[in-house]
Amino acid sequence: MIRELKSMCCSLYDEDMFTQMEWHVLNTLDWTIGHPTVDAWLQLALKDGPAYEDIEVEHMAWYLCEIALYHKDFVSKKPSVMAQASLALSRGILGRPEVLDNQNTDVSQTIVELSHKLDRPSQVLFRKYAAPHMSRVSNTLDMFLRQQEALARRAAPPTPPCEPVMQKPVPSTDMFPGTPQKPYGNMVNGYMTPPITPEGEYFVNGNDIKGYHPAPRCPVTPTPSAHNPYVQQQQQYQQTQHEMSMY
Repeated sequence: MIRELKSMCCSLYDEDMFTQMEWHVLNTLDWTIGHPTVDAWLQLALKDGPAYEDIEVEHMAWYLCEIALYHKDFVSKKPSVMAQASLALSRGILGRPEVLDNQNTDVSQTIVELSHKLDRPSQVLFRKYAAPHMSRVSNTLDMFLRQQEALARRAAPPTPPCEPVMQKPVPSTDMFPGTPQKPYGNMVNGYMTPPITPEGEYFVNGNDIKGYHPAPRCPVTPTPSAHNPYVQQQQQYQQTQHEMSMY
């Protein structure tokens, strides 16, 4: 309002001065103040189409265009493309016959993108278009989305139940104790060394290795002596058996 502009300027200007400036701007522009906005393109499309008197389609198209204002994906869209896309989508939602036969790629892509943004509109915008003078198109759109969701659930194939996968229990180490293992090698200067065997490569020139200590060897079993009484008895018994076998 003019009085609000006067208050914003701290009452430095009279109300007549604002009116005179407005007339000056309009005369400078030759009264050409139109701009190709989405609303202008919608009005042109509705006048040229057969559904000019269908006010519900017009309100639904306005509602869809205002929903697009909340998403940055549609900032770069041309006003003519947005008008055609919203009008075509409105006719599809309301079940009206389609009149835009030759749609270009931008319009088709915008229709798809706009249809994905209809599920969560602003509550302020929803209440605005739920009024009777706006044909309650927000309620109509919400009912349409619920029907589409129910049809999608009904058409989806049933998901087979998943059988639980039985995992084999891992045997506990306490139930099956492992076989005790002999320590590998010996400790030389704090480090593990491979076991020393007479045939191994480590036994050759082992005494030349610095810090090498040969492993203790088991005592050799002594050969039975001929003066052992047990041996003498065993020899006599074998000689007696030999003589008896000759007879």
